[in-house]
Amino acid sequence: MQLYASLFYQAEVTEIFSDEGMVRYMLQAEAALARAQANVGIIPDAAALFITQISQQPIKNIIDFSILGHAASMSGNIAIPLVKQFTAVVKQHDEDASRYVHWGATSQDIIDTACILQCRDALNIIEKQLFQAIHATKLLTEQYRHQVMIGRTWLQQGLPLTFGHKTARWLSSLQRDLQRLQTIKESALTVQLGGAVGTLASLLDQGSLVVEAFAKELNLNVPDCTWHGERDRIVDIAHVLAVLTGNLGKIARDWSLMMQTEIAEVFEPSGAERGGSSTMPHKRNPVAAASILAAANRVPALMSSIYQSLVQEHERSLGAWHAEWLALPEIFQLSSGSLARAIEVFEGLEVNTENMYRNLECTHGLIMAEALMMALAPKLGRLNAHHIVEEACKKAVAEQCHLIDIVKNNTEITALFSVEQLHKIFNPQHYLGNTQQQIDAVLKDVQRKVQSCR
Repeated sequence: MQLYASLFYQAEVTEIFSDEGMVRYMLQAEAALARAQANVGIIPDAAALFITQISQQPIKNIIDFSILGHAASMSGNIAIPLVKQFTAVVKQHDEDASRYVHWGATSQDIIDTACILQCRDALNIIEKQLFQAIHATKLLTEQYRHQVMIGRTWLQQGLPLTFGHKTARWLSSLQRDLQRLQTIKESALTVQLGGAVGTLASLLDQGSLVVEAFAKELNLNVPDCTWHGERDRIVDIAHVLAVLTGNLGKIARDWSLMMQTEIAEVFEPSGAERGGSSTMPHKRNPVAAASILAAANRVPALMSSIYQSLVQEHERSLGAWHAEWLALPEIFQLSSGSLARAIEVFEGLEVNTENMYRNLECTHGLIMAEALMMALAPKLGRLNAHHIVEEACKKAVAEQCHLIDIVKNNTEITALFSVEQLHKIFNPQHYLGNTQQQIDAVLKDVQRKVQSCR
């Protein structure tokens, strides 16, 4: 549905996987195949040149999409009717050249190679998006590395941390996503050419030479052998995108929960008509988070189809390969779209530090119970310290007062700590563990890897 495209997708990636985009990549593969075969001496140079020239004409001059779509339903894939139309156009201008269109290839060779070309261009876009997201979260981490807030476990208040520690974890996961993406670009972007059953028998003893020349023309990896029925490369690519989308879903879940009315620690960027409600004028909804979380919900279901496509029959499959055609493009579009929404938030996130301080105090000191227990433990033993602090907490809750006020009247505790020392123990700034060292490690890792990519 195009009405929802701007909510869930990213325009450039959507264009890559559009009908016209797919046809354009298939024609690119056909032309590259002709040039590769001419380089090896299988077809005339003039034929390869003419096939290439025709392939570069406007798509509408080559392909009738209404005819193509109907014919695809009859033939079982889009390559067969596409080659027929393309050959006819070449023949109108040069009958001799038309004889060499799609020479020695099978439909899956062209469809798979076009798919890999689509993946490469889309991964390049997503890689740029990841660099942008990493830069934005790095700035957030540097700005808020000392901003104390409450850490939450099981949706309950836990212990203090800093907002910069939370964003450093976001940053670290995005950095790992970038590493996975760059690794997959090096290993999975491989040309496909095997002919009918993967032996390239139609090219006699020159099959390997043509595969190498074909890969060189398209700047893709050369496979050791045909991979028509072995789909792990496609799965690897989709898996990287699924992990990315899931990581973005976790981050979106974080900030959407922090946007809840009772918490109000961060907000998505404001703007005209952004995040409003059709009936409640006061609402400010986390619309970017909704898009990302919907994608994170959808992609695992699509991945199920991709994973099931690993199980194929013999040399070329019936149905399993075909299932990729619908699932993979949507995974790409949802992943890139999620990144686009996340970048908008990272770059325009509104942070309410006053509410972060307010929420630290909403339990009236109970969040510092562990800090008090650990201060007492060396002197009283951990179990005894736990019992004393637990009783103090129960009393503070029952009397609806601050924990430190109960503690100040506990002779076992005041015998060991002065009031000044107790206030220091109850200061969240003094119970942050190795937060700053972790942040430094993440920032250092990001800086090193970003520089290595330049």
